[in-house]
Amino acid sequence: MKFASMRLLVNDFATSVRFWHDLLGLNMTYSDESMGYAYFETGSTGIELYQRDGFASALGEVTPTAAPTGRQTVLTFGVDDVDTTYADLIKRGAIEVSGPHDRPEWRARTAHISDPDGNLVELYSPLQASELPTA
Repeated sequence: MKFASMRLLVNDFATSVRFWHDLLGLNMTYSDESMGYAYFETGSTGIELYQRDGFASALGEVTPTAAPTGRQTVLTFGVDDVDTTYADLIKRGAIEVSGPHDRPEWRARTAHISDPDGNLVELYSPLQASELPTA
């Protein structure tokens, strides 16, 4: 079995496309606005957006499932410089969740933003060996 992609069910397709394509700058290789579907290439796997009601209908559900509450998903992206990337995304309109800081227990420097549906996007870069605890 090979992992192919992550599909995010979204409430507002156009707003979500703007976030993933325009704000994060992911390469959108396919989009069908009438279906409420888009595919983004990330290098190793893809991210799909599908309008929540449209996907429910495709499954034959008469009444679409309500949007979940709370944090349901975290998509993690490796970046060269967490601080610079985070500052740039916030300046461009990303929703702030947690600013950059070292997490020695994770062996990484991280920051978190949110997409329009509450999915977390984690920016991370590995900490250098000298920044890790020794005991």
